[in-house]
Amino acid sequence: MVKRISMDKKKVKRQNILELILLIMVVVLLNVVGSFLFHRFDLTQEKRYTLAQSTKNFLRNLHDIIYVKVYLEGDDLPAGFRRLQKSTKEILDEFRVYAKNNIEYEFINPGESSDIKTRREVYDQLAKEGLEYYNIGAQGKGGVSVRQVIFPGAILTYRAHGQEFDRPVNLLLRSVSQQMDDQNVNHSIENLEYQLISAMHQITREKVPKVAMIEGHDELDKYESASLTNEISKFYQVKRVEIKGQIAALNEYSAIVIADPKSAFSEKDKFIIDQFIMKGGKVLWLVDAVKVNLNDIAFKDETFGKINAQVRIGDMLFTYGARVNTNLVQDYNCVAIPVKTTGENDNQSKMVMAPFVFFPVISARADNPITKNLNPIRFEFVSTVDTVGEDPEIKKRVLLTTSEHTRLVRQPFRISTEIFAERPQPNRFPLANLPVAVLLEGKFTSHYKNRLPEELTQNKLFKVLDKSIAPGKMIVIGDGEIGRNYVSHQGGQVRYSPLGYDRYNPNISFGNKDFLLNCINYLMDDEGVMGIRTREVRLRLMDFARLTEERTKWQIINLLGPVLVVLLGGGLYLFYRRRKYRKKI
Repeated sequence: MVKRISMDKKKVKRQNILELILLIMVVVLLNVVGSFLFHRFDLTQEKRYTLAQSTKNFLRNLHDIIYVKVYLEGDDLPAGFRRLQKSTKEILDEFRVYAKNNIEYEFINPGESSDIKTRREVYDQLAKEGLEYYNIGAQGKGGVSVRQVIFPGAILTYRAHGQEFDRPVNLLLRSVSQQMDDQNVNHSIENLEYQLISAMHQITREKVPKVAMIEGHDELDKYESASLTNEISKFYQVKRVEIKGQIAALNEYSAIVIADPKSAFSEKDKFIIDQFIMKGGKVLWLVDAVKVNLNDIAFKDETFGKINAQVRIGDMLFTYGARVNTNLVQDYNCVAIPVKTTGENDNQSKMVMAPFVFFPVISARADNPITKNLNPIRFEFVSTVDTVGEDPEIKKRVLLTTSEHTRLVRQPFRISTEIFAERPQPNRFPLANLPVAVLLEGKFTSHYKNRLPEELTQNKLFKVLDKSIAPGKMIVIGDGEIGRNYVSHQGGQVRYSPLGYDRYNPNISFGNKDFLLNCINYLMDDEGVMGIRTREVRLRLMDFARLTEERTKWQIINLLGPVLVVLLGGGLYLFYRRRKYRKKI
């Protein structure tokens, strides 16, 4: 009997050793297979750790190292910046997985120097590079209030052909009030992949596409469009181009911007633009159907809207599938402008801020990568834009709509200072969600199809296209001045403010610049990078009322729960072993 028990123990021992060897072999085999096969599991509901396929393809095809310096480091960062810092590190780690050794990064504290002069020099250099900073109030040692300068941005560097290319990236999106809050941080986290990967695209591309700012038809001049031009030039080569009836005027450009024309397009210029579109060219139309002289209201107390028919491009837009209507939008959600009033007692005039319903503030839609996570956009005398026709090859989408409280005025109409005596009431604005900007994509039909003489269509030197040979894109916005920045003349010098800056409300930052830049980026996007902007990261905040009420219960659960789980697991293991060996005996 004793001998049998001894033999059984040896058998169990051999079996345990064999199981251990098999387990080690399985682990080794899994590691070997895992070195050839790769997969990452993202268990989050919104797939926040899953990169877009276009991002993965780009990272896998990198030929050299992209070095990323992130200036978001420090032990005393506010909570929002810590969240942004953590998310930035996580996404850069994801990039490294697919780019192998071609992504390197480091986090730097720009304020780590104890010397004030050195810190100031570093701050000035980063600002000169294009990084935005925040001056945050914080509590220092001993409870003393201090100001903390934070640069939530990164600088990407890439070397190619003996040259070094840099690109600044501001990681934190600006809110309307230019302050930081949880929602703003969340939107910035949603936008991280797009911000970083688009910057990488820009510094690694061999050829920089060209964008033409069309002139010659009384469009916004170089000063009025300086801010927009400057922003576009950070991504593309930008040049002001006057067509002048030259057939090859637009051949070298990928996209054109037509910003607030006020005089007629010749048929030759229209034909050249049409054939540019037929070849797959992209167009951003900023068009006023009605022109209003605001100076007349200031000096004459009234003015009249005039139809901008002399431009003569409405027929082209109609052919492509859009119509800018000859009306003006009035919106309850609008900006305030200074108005001269007379006091009741002293009869002295003074300036007060009053809402002007002809200057609507339109909230960006979240269902499109062009408008997602943008600040509200400021318009001036905007008209509605309709999509027309039923061409199955043209996909039409509305980009921006008015608020829930809107009304329209139609020609002929008079605008006077009497409008400021009316206090806007929501119930007096019965319309809602009227489109003011639309996107058209697909193969367009030429505006000149069946309209040209045979000797021109049969010309062997220049082939006239009746249909797009490649899918094209265009965006039509019913406000020409959405791209105009404020211009001032000081001491013989011309100065301009950033697009979206409101000189009457300097603490407010509108989203005009980002919206128009996104429009250009979407029109030029051939690799699907803009689609990354549709990512959504939900902000799951704690229920502090419930947390306070149930605080004791959750403290007990967190304290005793792990201990009970360990005791239960150990008891089940001992029970299993005792039962197993009792049967063998």
